[in-house]
Amino acid sequence: MQTDNEAGERRRFFRIDDKICLEYTILSDDEFKAAPEMLAQNKLSAFSLSAEFATLNNSFHPMLNSIKHSSPEIGQYLELLNNKIDALSQQLLTDELPCSESDMYQANLSASGIAFNCSENLAIGSKLKLKIILLPEKIGILVFGTVKNCTPNQDSTYHIGVDFEHIRYEDQELMIKHNLNKQMLDLRERAENNQEE
Repeated sequence: MQTDNEAGERRRFFRIDDKICLEYTILSDDEFKAAPEMLAQNKLSAFSLSAEFATLNNSFHPMLNSIKHSSPEIGQYLELLNNKIDALSQQLLTDELPCSESDMYQANLSASGIAFNCSENLAIGSKLKLKIILLPEKIGILVFGTVKNCTPNQDSTYHIGVDFEHIRYEDQELMIKHNLNKQMLDLRERAENNQEE
């Protein structure tokens, strides 16, 4: 049962509409119980490496800025080296889950849940493993959740709502940062469009 504190925590995560790469798998109850173990084992998998590096980059950037200020050439070298490592992790990610147009979903996303349309009628209470790639950063996030609603659309698809139940704290922070950046970008684009009218 969800406590008042948990409900308040969920409300603090704002939702955005976004285009993401998504793959989901229906799990048995036993598989779902093993989700915390799977998250721990997945930490340095090819899929999650990009998220691990993105988390490290958040700590790395203040130090890099300081180095660039005192030693510009060394700072530039470290930045190029970091970019190479990021590019490698992103390549491993796309090898693991190719992000073609057929894998893309228009989703309503927060750090506590996701809603998307799919062709499958998923039973309420179904346990899911979701692999999400946030774009354009190309950050892979593994999350486990429960289907909370499934509503038929007029085009023979279904609108699925999923609450996240198992997600690494670091990945949740990356999603919050991504959503904030996306919201800022959308607001900037709206302001520019209004100026042109």
